[in-house]
Amino acid sequence: MNWKIIAIVFITLFVLETAAISGIYYIGMKEIEKENICYYDVCEEYPEALIDGDICRCYEYDLLGELVIAKTKLMK
Repeated sequence: MNWKIIAIVFITLFVLETAAISGIYYIGMKEIEKENICYYDVCEEYPEALIDGDICRCYEYDLLGELVIAKTKLMK
């Protein structure tokens, strides 16, 4: 009888672990997709890009050689 309880506990833990890993992977892939859209679609003509949360900022160099914000887009 004890081995059945242990088996149920291990199966439950395995399912929870698999769900957690899948969720983390899904969130990570969404973040990578947002970064790629920011870098390669929104800021393709600018030399630098930065994504901060849901805000994509494109940077360009001014006459003094410093980076300034050229374009900002909300990523949803």
